[in-house]
Amino acid sequence: MAGFDEVSQLKPYKSMWRIKVKIIRMWKQYTAQGGETIEMVLVDSKGDKIHASVKKDLVEQFDPVLVEGFTKILINFAVTHACGSYRTTKHPYKIAFVNTTKVRPCEELPMNLTGFTPAKFLDVLDGSLNTDYLVDVIGQIVEYSHVEIVSVNGKDTEKITVELRNENDVRLTIVLWGKFAMNVSDAIQLRADHAVVCVLRFGKIKVWKEDRSVSNAYNVSDIAINPSMNEVQAFLALLPEDGLPLAIVEAKALPMVSMISEKEDFFIHTPRKTISEVLESRQTERCIVMCTIAAIESDMGWFYLSCKVCSKKVQTVPNDNDDGGFKYFCAKCKVYTPKMLPRYKLHLVVLDNTSNTKFLLFDNLGLQLLNQPCIELTGKVTDEVQNPDDLPIALTNLVGKTYLFKIGIEKENYLYKHDTYKVLKIITNADMIYEFDVNHDPSGSESTVCPQFSNVSEAPEGSMMILGSSSQVSESNSLTPAKRSGTPIMNLEEIFDQNSVTKTNAAVRIKKEKIEKSG
Repeated sequence: MAGFDEVSQLKPYKSMWRIKVKIIRMWKQYTAQGGETIEMVLVDSKGDKIHASVKKDLVEQFDPVLVEGFTKILINFAVTHACGSYRTTKHPYKIAFVNTTKVRPCEELPMNLTGFTPAKFLDVLDGSLNTDYLVDVIGQIVEYSHVEIVSVNGKDTEKITVELRNENDVRLTIVLWGKFAMNVSDAIQLRADHAVVCVLRFGKIKVWKEDRSVSNAYNVSDIAINPSMNEVQAFLALLPEDGLPLAIVEAKALPMVSMISEKEDFFIHTPRKTISEVLESRQTERCIVMCTIAAIESDMGWFYLSCKVCSKKVQTVPNDNDDGGFKYFCAKCKVYTPKMLPRYKLHLVVLDNTSNTKFLLFDNLGLQLLNQPCIELTGKVTDEVQNPDDLPIALTNLVGKTYLFKIGIEKENYLYKHDTYKVLKIITNADMIYEFDVNHDPSGSESTVCPQFSNVSEAPEGSMMILGSSSQVSESNSLTPAKRSGTPIMNLEEIFDQNSVTKTNAAVRIKKEKIEKSG
């Protein structure tokens, strides 16, 4: 039997090549010009890599026999020039399958043959690497932002920013989009008390002015947290033993021509409404509401159990013998007893100086508000049984705090009087909230924001009752609107009563605090 050609030998002058390679990355890609194609990165026993493509007319023929992670023998294929700004390998050529290409099963190449070649952080940062080539990155996550929903080319997309450090404590920013952002956020929430190592395969070096970062490149990239790899163990052995804690930070601005910034979205592109205007709206729209959390509607529960794989809520299925027991089922994955992760589902009673209503927000926004993954509050859970009167103090501490909410007004809200509005985005930064309040105050004489509160003093003077939680509220964000010619609203309880908010049994005493602009 003839031997195998080496990947490094492949050139366009013939097609009767015969190689034994492992498929280390495989994805489907759609373009208007080429339709849906299969794209792959292959590696041979010497570690040399090459890109391979299956055009749309041959996808049905080859899709059943090509599987990521498996080794195949490929016989008879075209070799063409590699080009473009998303090059997956340094090889000058790429493989193009033809209808007479043969794919044969064979003995697997070693498991540790991954083709992983991490770039040096300094090479990324100093501009010495060609940005047309995708790079591998490995580093310890030392900071990460909340998942944001940003508008890119008119479509809302998830985004998370993480900061990695290498063994020499050099820092590199990684920006992840879409499902990659969600997967990393979930993995970080499930972290244990050890270093969180991120491995990014085929990332794109991005340059904005003089700043460089690495981002996922469409479906090409792959990312894993603490994967079982020899390279990860070797990296961990080199890390300094300084016990550096993982920190949650504000997302770093990485402007793009096609991206609307969060500030632009809240300050310019989306109209502001008071709660009374929201309640009076008779059309489907998005708007910004500046309001104060008055209570947590605990009867609705504050978390749900999701499938760890697809993130969808799991269903309960009664046992066949009607013994009162049940099991969990993921309808999307079609799996019984899936691995589960608790996620936030918070029902907030909110008010401003015009009225009150209810907001619903889900996991990533809950993480942004609380700076704690849901699993840290629930602990390891095996069922959704919750005591409505036993809210974690981190939740009750939200009462009395003011934020900017971007909400959606849907048809069920104005046609069917559904009184809960879904929150799409939140701004919790005190400086931005203050700037928004100042810039959007139409009269310049009265603040539309309800005040922040503090538990600095336990003295009864000036205290008040806010219903719907069961713990004393901690010191709030330092939202400090500037002095105005009129008098700001100071009695949250009075507004709360006037607007007839539905109250629950538990209560908390909160001390009123005057609002001043910090220096």
